[in-house]
Amino acid sequence: MNQQSGKDAILDKIVEEIFNAYPSLYERYGENGKKRTREDNQHHLDYLQTAYDADDSKLFVGYTMWLYELLSARGMNERIIIDNYERLIPLLEEYMDQGKYLFFKVCLEEGIEALLAEKN
Repeated sequence: MNQQSGKDAILDKIVEEIFNAYPSLYERYGENGKKRTREDNQHHLDYLQTAYDADDSKLFVGYTMWLYELLSARGMNERIIIDNYERLIPLLEEYMDQGKYLFFKVCLEEGIEALLAEKN
């Protein structure tokens, strides 16, 4: 499986998981909501890749805090980001080599920790 088809599979699965877990999202946002969720997760993957390329997980944590500020201004809380990141972790393991997966996992976990610290 090439890198792009693996990324597409991750994006398809994360959107499916989120909308299966929260059916009201489809009722509220429809296909446009699925499209936006896919785009959001594309951004997560892009920032994970940037952090990986720079070998600096703090880049992803910075992105996470920026995202939190953006969503907070729109009335959402950190739980939506945490849920998304927690769902990404096992999906990423399925589609990438172990070294890259472990780095991405650390980034996602550090992002979650930063959000929880912000809440407290």
